[in-house]
Amino acid sequence: MNVECDSIAGKSAKSGWTIIRAAGKIQTEFRRHDAYAPLMNPTLRFLLGASVLGLLGCGPQEPPAPVVAEKSVDELRREEYFGQEIAADPTIAWRPSNLGIKLFAPGEGPLLQLTDRVRMHYTGRLKDGTAFDDSRARGQPAAFNVNGLITGWSAGMLTLRPGGRAMFYIPPHLGYGGLRSGKVPPFSGLIFEVEVLAVNPEPAAKP
Repeated sequence: MNVECDSIAGKSAKSGWTIIRAAGKIQTEFRRHDAYAPLMNPTLRFLLGASVLGLLGCGPQEPPAPVVAEKSVDELRREEYFGQEIAADPTIAWRPSNLGIKLFAPGEGPLLQLTDRVRMHYTGRLKDGTAFDDSRARGQPAAFNVNGLITGWSAGMLTLRPGGRAMFYIPPHLGYGGLRSGKVPPFSGLIFEVEVLAVNPEPAAKP
C-alpha cells in the first residue's frame, strides 16, 4: 500500500467534495443572475477537472524495469569463441586483441623471447572441451621455436618464464583463422594449457 498516495487521495477526495459543494453554491448564485449564466458551466468543469487530475497521479505504480548493462562487442565475441563462463572469468587477463591469459605460475628467470626454443607440455582444446592435441597423451613433451607457433600462442608464451604454467585463450584471427587444421574447424577459438619445462635446452645426444 502506498501510504503517501492514499493520504493524497483522501485529501484530494475531500477537496473534491468541497469543490463540488462550492460549485453548487456558485451554480445557485449564477442561476439568480441570468447575466452570468453563460460562465457557470465552464467554471464548474474547471473546478471538477482540477479535482480529478489530483486523483489520477495516485494508484498502483509499475516497478521500474531493472537496468541491464549492454555487453560490448568484445564480450560477445569472447562468449562466441570460448563460452559465457570463460568470457566472464575475472581471473583471465584479456588483451585488446581478445587474447586471454590465465596465469597459474609465472616461473622463474628471464621472460621468454621470440627467438627462444622451448620444451613444454601442452594440451589444446576447443570451446566444447574437445582435445585436439595433447603432448602428455603422446607420452613426451614437445619442442618448438616460440616464433614458429601460431600468433596467439606465441604472444602468450612471452608472458612466461622457465617453469611457468598458463592457459591461453586464442581467438580465431590469432589462431588458424578460416582454415581447418586437423580436428580444429574453421574460425574456432583455441584453448591451450601450457607448462614450460626448459628454455633453449641442449640438443639431445645422439646414441
